[in-house]
Amino acid sequence: MIVRDNDFFNEYVRVWDEGALKDAPFITLGIEVILKDFYGDLLDAPPPFPVTGKERILDLGCGWGRVLKPVLDRNADAVGLDISHNMLTLTRQHLDKQGRNAPLLQGDGTRLPFKDNSFDKVYSLLVLQHLSKANGKAVFSEVHRILKPGGVAYIRVPGRFAPENFLFSFLQFVSIHLFRVKDPIRMRFYRLGEIKKITGKMYKEVSITAHEFRPPWNFHTRWTWQYILIPRSFHRRLRKISDWFEAKANGRFPFLKHFGVVLMVKVTK
Repeated sequence: MIVRDNDFFNEYVRVWDEGALKDAPFITLGIEVILKDFYGDLLDAPPPFPVTGKERILDLGCGWGRVLKPVLDRNADAVGLDISHNMLTLTRQHLDKQGRNAPLLQGDGTRLPFKDNSFDKVYSLLVLQHLSKANGKAVFSEVHRILKPGGVAYIRVPGRFAPENFLFSFLQFVSIHLFRVKDPIRMRFYRLGEIKKITGKMYKEVSITAHEFRPPWNFHTRWTWQYILIPRSFHRRLRKISDWFEAKANGRFPFLKHFGVVLMVKVTK
């Protein structure tokens, strides 16, 4: 990682190592893991991208293996990489329990330990949001390097203009700059134009879809995330509204993409 000192790097890794021991599903999924009326059960959901059997695929930031397992279920030749040793231990346990196996490596997405042109597909669903923009650009560059010509990557990032992310960004600003809370995995949010600027010169094709058009669920801080403001009886109806906006944003009204909580970036080498 491009960091100012080793202490920051070690603190970054420590957060994920401790999170793996305390609550791996929450630290890798956030509030989504407890909102089952809105999201369904995500703990064994299918991958949010197509998987073709025998593709060589890298899970960049595999966490405890939630997405890696269903990718392996589809007969992919998959590899898991994470910066946290404890997360990789959980991944191995999860895969063993499900009768699956894959190479697992501890590593840094900005310096991938793979040869050029060695993967058909790369996905990274919960990584760039916790990296500086300089590191995010380095990840896109490294992904380009290891993809085969014509290979595809799916990189998920949080959108800048979603109401939920606006609130999160404000609370994060207050905690960091007013209360001096140190947060090595602070969130970074992306604009559509910013993504295209970063990826446009690297990749042959770039497309972006927007997902999750939802209201803020809570005042998302390390002390208050578990307090859901919207009654559970509204969650399923809000899911339908979110799906309606998602269909419009990725169809006839692309300007709505700016307001998606999640942006899925598809790039082709």
